[in-house]
Amino acid sequence: MKALKTARNVILNLGKRIKPQQIFSATRNFFRKFFPPLTSLPENVLVAASHGSARFPLKLFRYLSLYYQISPRLLLNFSDYGTKSLLEGIPDPQKAIPRYGRIVGDPNRDLKQDDLIRFEDFGGNKIFREKFERRLTTSWIRFIWRRKLLNYSYRPYYRDVHKKIEAISEKMEDKRNPIIFVDVHDIGNRILGQRSKDDIQRKTKIPKVIISNAPDEETEEGVLGTAPEYFVKEFAETLAENLEISPQEVKINHLYKGGNIIRYFGNLHRNPRLKRVLKEQKIFAIQIEFNRSWYLDEKTQRIYKQQMRFVRNGLIRTLKHVSKMNFWGSEENEEEEREGKESAKEE
Repeated sequence: MKALKTARNVILNLGKRIKPQQIFSATRNFFRKFFPPLTSLPENVLVAASHGSARFPLKLFRYLSLYYQISPRLLLNFSDYGTKSLLEGIPDPQKAIPRYGRIVGDPNRDLKQDDLIRFEDFGGNKIFREKFERRLTTSWIRFIWRRKLLNYSYRPYYRDVHKKIEAISEKMEDKRNPIIFVDVHDIGNRILGQRSKDDIQRKTKIPKVIISNAPDEETEEGVLGTAPEYFVKEFAETLAENLEISPQEVKINHLYKGGNIIRYFGNLHRNPRLKRVLKEQKIFAIQIEFNRSWYLDEKTQRIYKQQMRFVRNGLIRTLKHVSKMNFWGSEENEEEEREGKESAKEE
């Protein structure tokens, strides 16, 4: 009986100390953490975070180098894991994130590129143990092992993006509007060493934002870029406004010109399957690089929640704005401007 009375008194005292507002706040935070509210996007938008996963198959753990086994910050830094948080709340049909990180094959690289599978990170730290590295590079069965790694995440990711673009196209009522495909990345000013004291700063400081449209990629005869210039400029100006930064802090094709994802899905000549599905419909594909120091501590790789929320909201507002542009009028103006430049050159 004494024990029951004691328990009763404890519960009553807790009830007096904990205010209803605290209970409500704790409950709300719990549901926000595990069930984030969905953000509605216009029907023609697909957002990807091609380096947004830092996970790897557990079967590979024994093949990782010692530092990659014991240092979570190195593993996180080798991905753009903060971009996954930037896409939080976007409905699954309108976002694409690989299951695993680029440790099993970089989805932003072509299958023929040398750095499709990397053996050192950006700080020169070994990713795999020597024996496993030889298995992937010089062994006579290296092609089998490489295919196995790519089947974990690389190939399923490309299939997923294909399906989602096709599904978006099918649902769109007005096929004159393009599909907007945005691949979100981030990069930091800090290059991580094996220990924090070995970290160094990049010699070239990374801007707040970099937007790329693969300006060297020929998407149609005489047309370069996976998205027209007027669209990229509008995106850059709108994003700067929504993030409350100077337009000069948003660079276009500076340092980066866009990886394989926007070149593959934004150039229908390289993607016959998608071309058959979209027919005459266009797709505007751009790559965004955020300076990750904006929303995470580069030394520890911990996210600043408030800043992350601010950047996320700015990106969402920008996507909503550019998806509703007057594309037909803008295309006519750009065509006239292009013809004027060509005439000037001939004269």
